[in-house]
Amino acid sequence: MGLVMGILLSGVFFYYFAPRYTTVKAGDTMLRQDTWTGRSWRFVDNEWKSVVGVNYDWESIDRALLSALRIPFAEVNTDLALRQLQEKHPVLKGLPNDELLERIKLVYSRQVLVNMYLDSFVKTEQQGK
Repeated sequence: MGLVMGILLSGVFFYYFAPRYTTVKAGDTMLRQDTWTGRSWRFVDNEWKSVVGVNYDWESIDRALLSALRIPFAEVNTDLALRQLQEKHPVLKGLPNDELLERIKLVYSRQVLVNMYLDSFVKTEQQGK
């Protein structure tokens, strides 16, 4: 009888007080994590796919990619430049610097990619004529 009660009590404990899986929605991505083992999955194409945790030195990888492209890198004081940008455009004053930098990356990369695509499209159309 004690064994049965122990199994029932542990089952109730683990079900209510220590759930094994937690599911979190982050933007468009749904993540599920096993709290006992630490394994994670993301919901893609109507199925759960395992997330592999690999730590890379992203800064050195980014530097290698930049040097391979030979893109000139301007030495800019980011804080000073952001302050000047926020002074010139008051709508930006309420944004934290991290969020402002993310928005700059999004707007700039979108514009660059759109211009590259449209330029390529126009050249292809002109070659076709």
